[in-house]
Amino acid sequence: MNVNTIINIVLIAILVICGWQGYKKGIIMGIIEVLVIILSLYGAQLLSDTYSYEVIPVLKPFVSGYMETQVENTAYAAMGYELDPQTGRFDVSVSLADLLAENPGMEEQIARQSFQALGLYDSMAQTLTDRTMAYAQENNASLTSSIVTIACQTVTWYAGFLLAFIILFAVFTIIVNLPNLSFKIPYVGIVNDIGGAAIGVFAGLLFCSIAVWACQFAGLLLTEQTLRGTGLAAFLMDQNLLANYITL
Repeated sequence: MNVNTIINIVLIAILVICGWQGYKKGIIMGIIEVLVIILSLYGAQLLSDTYSYEVIPVLKPFVSGYMETQVENTAYAAMGYELDPQTGRFDVSVSLADLLAENPGMEEQIARQSFQALGLYDSMAQTLTDRTMAYAQENNASLTSSIVTIACQTVTWYAGFLLAFIILFAVFTIIVNLPNLSFKIPYVGIVNDIGGAAIGVFAGLLFCSIAVWACQFAGLLLTEQTLRGTGLAAFLMDQNLLANYITL
């Protein structure tokens, strides 16, 4: 069984489980569950936007060293220099700043390839590249410094968002289920069942969309090509259902 098949099975299982849960809960509780997901997404974004940047000063020293080496290696390779197999380094006597001055117009390519080397999918790498170029221009900062700053901002926001979403969803779910209530429209059982199942499948699509969205930062573990080779995951990537809820 290959990775694509496993991903398909997992995503379909999420839809089936959510659909079955919706069938048992009915339309009203299904709508409440969807609202819980949406509120958790909005709340997670608000919390991450507000507090994630406070972590950057702590994270930056750990990211800087790695990213500076990554940017230099990417730049030297893009400019045609070869890696010395014995030392594991590029035999370059000129600083990166001087090389960039001698090769204008390569900054964007280097930034994009540096983000891709971190495991980001192409679309996200391009988004961060655009932000890097804008940051460098607005702050008169070097390419390496700008890449490090944007990388730190992204990592802290991403981690903060996922953590906040998990916590908020758990808290809201507990609150909603605490009274142990079961709301169902009377005398229309089949409407409750079918409607609840449909809403449950929609909730499952939201969960799958969140999972697929999160994968765009995990290219070192699951490449974009692998994910796009999976039918449902590729569909969710193209539809981008979370675009109205998540703004990184």
